[in-house]
Formats: sequence, C-alpha cells, structure tokens
Amino acid sequence: MIIFDSTFLVVYLNPNPPAAMDRNGKPVEQFKERVAHLAGTLDASNEPIGVPAPAMAEVLVRAGKGRAQLVSVLSERWRFQILPFDSRAAIEASELIAIVKSNKEKWDTWAKVKFDIQIVAIAKAEGARVIYADDKDIENLAKRLKITVKRICDLPLPPPPEPKPIEAGPVGTQMSFLSEATQQSPATQSIPEVKDGSAETVTPVSNGAPVTEPDNKLQADSSHPPAIQGGQGRPPG
Repeated sequence: MIIFDSTFLVVYLNPNPPAAMDRNGKPVEQFKERVAHLAGTLDASNEPIGVPAPAMAEVLVRAGKGRAQLVSVLSERWRFQILPFDSRAAIEASELIAIVKSNKEKWDTWAKVKFDIQIVAIAKAEGARVIYADDKDIENLAKRLKITVKRICDLPLPPPPEPKPIEAGPVGTQMSFLSEATQQSPATQSIPEVKDGSAETVTPVSNGAPVTEPDNKLQADSSHPPAIQGGQGRPPG
C-alpha cells in the first residue's frame, strides 16, 4: 500500500490547485500532470491508495460546500481507502511523539505536528512502503520511521502524447491509375487530323515519326474536271 497526503489529494482532485514548490522553493513544472500520471500508474498496477483520516479532514476543510461530493468520490473509487487512526496507529504515534520531544525540535504549531504525526503513524501501522506528501514536516517525521517520502518534484514528467498516424489512400491506387493511363499508348492510337476539308489518319509509329495514310474517298481537283458519264461508253449524241 502507498499513502496519499492531503497535499497530493488537493492537487489530484482540485481543477485549479495551488502551484507546487520543490525543496528549494521553486515552482514544479507540470505538477498537476505529474500527480495525474502517478494516480493512473497506480490504478493500472491495482495498488490501493491509503488516505489517512487526518489527511482526509484537511481536504474536507478546503473543500467547503463540496465536502459531500468529495467524500462520495473517494469512497466509490476502490483504489482509495480511508484509513482510521486506530489503536495500532496510536501506539506508533506515541513512540514518534516521544522521539520528537526528546530532541526538543522546534515546530510551527503543535496542532500541525499532531496531524503530521498521526498521518505518519497510520502509514507505519498499515505497513505502507511510501508516502506521497508535498510537506517537509511529514518528510522529516517519516524518515525517523524509515518510510520513504516522495514529493511532487520527485515525480517523473508524464510521457509526451503519441503522434497521430498519417492517413494514406488505399494501397495500389496510384499504380492502377498509371496502368489505366498507359493502356492507350501513343504508339497504338489513331488520331484523326483534318486538312483542307478532308480527313486523314495519322498513325504514330514506334520511332515517333508520324505516317500519313490517304483517305479512301476521292478528293476534288480543279485541274481535272469530272468525266461525263454516258451509256455503255458511247459518245453523247
């Protein structure tokens, strides 16, 4: 099991979350896409995502009037499991509080320390292998219990979208078009040509030189008047 802190839940569920910062206070590039890609990867691996009850409370406070809808979303999605602060977590929390007090560490507010300790203690009690939290205090507490913490800046960038394939026409369309065009080769076509009112047929040959064939019809010639036909070859009377 892995654990989602409220900082990851807010980025994952909120359409306009506040920008995430890295450990040096610089904005994280594509922080929302990183968290969405992580959630999709965990969903594909069928690994449950535990949400500690204190982290859930922080998210509900920020949700305002959308609390009921948020609870419904987290409850209906099987990969999210709300983890209570039970007796096992209480034991882990007491030991962690003792360590913090013995070192006399400074904290901003004791209320936040208690919330963070409860979240880390629940993760320890559930045997979580990693806590996804964009919070330096949770990161420091988890290190004491030897639990790995990953922040948003530690997440890889999502892969770029795959390019869309270029749609091509049916295979062989161009070849069939060329074959149809070459079925009537210039070497085998007869092209009628009109000269001086008479029709001639020009037939190209293989060497490219056209050959003119005379028409079967007699052509009129002004220098040879037509013969006067008479009966059986006798001269007219």
